[in-house]
Amino acid sequence: MKEYELFEPVRSLFEQEGYKVNAEVKDCDITAVKDGRLIIVELKRSLSVSLLSQALRRQKTGAEVYIAVPKPKRYSPKTFRDTLYVIKKLELGLIFVKLLDEHSYAEIVHEPEEFVPVSTNYKKRREIMREIGGRHAADTNTGGVTGRRIATAFTEKCVQLACILIEQGPLTPKQLRSMGADENCSGILYRNSYGWFDRLGNGIYAVNEKGRTEINNYPELYEYYSSHSCHI
Repeated sequence: MKEYELFEPVRSLFEQEGYKVNAEVKDCDITAVKDGRLIIVELKRSLSVSLLSQALRRQKTGAEVYIAVPKPKRYSPKTFRDTLYVIKKLELGLIFVKLLDEHSYAEIVHEPEEFVPVSTNYKKRREIMREIGGRHAADTNTGGVTGRRIATAFTEKCVQLACILIEQGPLTPKQLRSMGADENCSGILYRNSYGWFDRLGNGIYAVNEKGRTEINNYPELYEYYSSHSCHI
């Protein structure tokens, strides 16, 4: 597929709406004019940062700018949603071209329009800040990695509790708090989300075999809190 094959369907699209269409005007792939309205279309075989950058430069002319690319073979609004969001935020238009020999056609997916900024999601922001504030050890996660256990602030609290209990033996939540454990350690131990702790009676807790085994999945946290618990 050649880039110039996109031209005819796009030209036909605008000519049907009464526009005067020209090609290669001052480095613009396509221009379309009607009643003083100027439209510029940039053609490319695929979406890229280079194409978006080129289209943004065309906006300096005061024109409405579209990018035109072949319609993805496995296109669906859901999978394309994030890409379209970027295009909308850049205030660009999007045209898909379907190449079918003499039956090729172009369709406008999104028209250029002023982008309305989304309101701040304060709940999400608070959750992020709370999670950051709850992490005290050196960050043991690696950004961009999938398929690995993520050490959250909650995980860190559980590892800290386990390290103290392994070092000091069974303790009550009050004793654990006096040794630097989280203020909500009683709730963490009671819910026992990871299944690491056993209640021995009278509010005394210990680490079970599952906990002793699974904290090894977080070696950096284990090492950090083991070294700290030794000095309590």
